[in-house]
Amino acid sequence: MTKLINNLILISFLIINVANGQNMKPKIEELIAVKLIDTEQKEEMIKLLSRYGQLTKRTIIYSLFQIEYKKETGYKYSGLDTFLDFEKEKLKNNEQNQINTILLEYLKKLKKLELINQKQFQYQSDRIVNNEYIHLFHFLLDLINQVYFEEWMSVEKLDNYRKKLFENRIISKKENELLKSDIKNDKLESPFQLIDYCEKARFFDLSKYSNSPKNYLEQIHKLTSEVLPELNFTNFKYEIKIDSSDSYNGYIPHDLIVSIKSNGKTYKMKSFISPHGIEGNNYFGKIDNQEYYKIFNKVLKDTQSPYQLHLINSNYNYKQRNTHQYFGIVALKKEQLEMFRYLNSYWELSYENFNNSLTTKKINKAIQEYQKLGLFNHLNNNQINKSIEDIKEKMTGNLNELLSSFPDIKVSFDYELYNLENPYEEIVSEYSKISHQEFNPTNIKDNFRLQKEKVSLSFNFNGKSYKTEFKINRDWIDERFFDFMNKIIIQNKLNGQFYKLNGEGFTLIYLTPEQYKYIKEKKLLVFADENKS
Repeated sequence: MTKLINNLILISFLIINVANGQNMKPKIEELIAVKLIDTEQKEEMIKLLSRYGQLTKRTIIYSLFQIEYKKETGYKYSGLDTFLDFEKEKLKNNEQNQINTILLEYLKKLKKLELINQKQFQYQSDRIVNNEYIHLFHFLLDLINQVYFEEWMSVEKLDNYRKKLFENRIISKKENELLKSDIKNDKLESPFQLIDYCEKARFFDLSKYSNSPKNYLEQIHKLTSEVLPELNFTNFKYEIKIDSSDSYNGYIPHDLIVSIKSNGKTYKMKSFISPHGIEGNNYFGKIDNQEYYKIFNKVLKDTQSPYQLHLINSNYNYKQRNTHQYFGIVALKKEQLEMFRYLNSYWELSYENFNNSLTTKKINKAIQEYQKLGLFNHLNNNQINKSIEDIKEKMTGNLNELLSSFPDIKVSFDYELYNLENPYEEIVSEYSKISHQEFNPTNIKDNFRLQKEKVSLSFNFNGKSYKTEFKINRDWIDERFFDFMNKIIIQNKLNGQFYKLNGEGFTLIYLTPEQYKYIKEKKLLVFADENKS
């Protein structure tokens, strides 16, 4: 049995409806006539339907569920904090037969009042006969999902979406006509089926692949590469490594490192995999669909292509309930994305960066420049080579991000403090690390307590003692701290200074004036005062 968890999004969908001109009271009388509610529940039904504002099949069925839930439990149902789990329960044969009889009778009454159509009636009848429900709540929640989903996948809505796909040149003229016909003939049962009409998109059902990484990993990458001819590759290789740095509670995660050769270059990408969890339809660990395809976006950036690959998920699926089993990949240009930014989109797309300036060549050149400037002087060759290898295995968005792979080059933290025991002591220590002990304070102390109004910070440096106070505003850092630190650096005439880099939060790097000038002129990093991403 599937665990049924109704969340806020589902409830929101259930209460946003299109007026159909029906009158509430006659419909309620019909519900009483077939004994779906009694006269004592009439006022409650009116209140529920009035709350939703519109009278539709969905609101009526959902209100019936609310009434049944309150009748049995004495409480109002809330999708925010109520979890109904029927997964582990199993009825005896006579109990199952009894509940099946009740559910079939209930279903017939809904059909008689035209609250469900023949397709919905037949599908739910089959599920009941197959002993898939053990409780009325179980049945009603599933039916509500089905009714909503089929309204969402209506001919009118699908056809409007088809028009947008064609207008944005995501489907061809030929496929547009075919899709138009298939929508009219009610052939689409899932948003993922739209992928089949897009030349530059591919659909993946992980149940169709073997559970052997040796076989399915290359197959998935090959199918992904078919979306664009320039993504053709050879020399597919992969390696699965234990990631001991991220283990917890006895669980040891694994990394998948894939390499391919395309256009004469070797590309790598690291992502998550769960080799021991693949058996038993654990699709979540079979492939990291949020990361694996980005190896091809590296290729597209190097070739200066206007396209980027995007992961396709669906906002909602009724029958395809295992969210990790299905996904799609589509190649899109930046100007084609607008139609997918709305809540009613059938596809939920990953965000991708269309800035093609950071190519493999530029990354390699920047690393050479950093090394020439002495930014890696505190690292040995093994550390440098490992960092370079880490860069090759991930998608780097900008040069500021690139430096994160090298130890003790920069420090990043948020304005909202995570360490609530000695946050200022920790940050001062980080200053010391990235200056490579040129700024080497000792006896660093702070008396931070969240309930206080002020915190005292003290440390010794260059034979002097420094002490000051900062305001405590919940868990936010007092920005006067940075001015305080800058004054100390200037007073002690260090060889370098701490410069703020552009980006989220607060990121600092320690540079000499000469390094700073060269890096800024060559645009090897973006500093905060340049206000560019």
